[in-house]
Amino acid sequence: MKNILQKLIRGTHVALCCQDLPEKLAIYFHSIDQSEIGAFMETISYFLEQGYEFCDPNAFCVQQSSRAIFLSFDDNHRSWLEIAEILRRYGVRATFYVNTCVLHSRCAASEIAAYYDRIASYRARTPLSATDIAHLVAAGHILGSHGRSHQMLTRLPLPQAREEIRQGKAELEDLLGTPVLHFSFPYGMRRHFCEKLRSYCFELGFRTVASAIPGMQHCRQTAACIYRSPWRLGKSREYNLDNLRVDGTFFERLTGRSAVG
Repeated sequence: MKNILQKLIRGTHVALCCQDLPEKLAIYFHSIDQSEIGAFMETISYFLEQGYEFCDPNAFCVQQSSRAIFLSFDDNHRSWLEIAEILRRYGVRATFYVNTCVLHSRCAASEIAAYYDRIASYRARTPLSATDIAHLVAAGHILGSHGRSHQMLTRLPLPQAREEIRQGKAELEDLLGTPVLHFSFPYGMRRHFCEKLRSYCFELGFRTVASAIPGMQHCRQTAACIYRSPWRLGKSREYNLDNLRVDGTFFERLTGRSAVG
């Protein structure tokens, strides 16, 4: 019943609330399976052919005059190294938002398994090492924080949620030796975050905070909230483009749910 309702809501929005593709887009992925590499490359090629410039978070928030796209990845997957090599061929930079609790060689196999169970990732379940993270930075990519251990922050007491954010930032900064300026909150919907935590992020020194609410690409992108949409490689390009074209802002504000699932 839930899936049927979601399809009905999406179909109605595609029929009635589609606009032109926004000049500014923010899309994100998690891990990418080997079988999806071809579709991923086609996606990158498509946006380059359409005249979109891939931007880091700071440039994306202030870009005004041309087509801009913000590409990012969430969680902690060693398979990102292969993605980084593909991006190198296209001259594209991405932002990788990392959970630090499972850095390879720093925790037990049971902790790694528990982490991937928590985020429902059943593909290659190997996390990044400190060396891998350094490699991503050396390749020109941005490393941001996704919290320490991918907790649903609004289910935690406020002091514990704040500490989850602080520790993730501090541990990543310890590895990089430079300030970490960008944050995406786990699970990504409005109900998974709050204004007190957003304010705390800026107190800590983050410059941008990213959500992951589909159907919000027509919102104004700001440092206070970069609105990202998932690009589903198992779906057609047109399906994904429709999700970016839909203006689901009113529905999300009314219900707290995404108009396109």
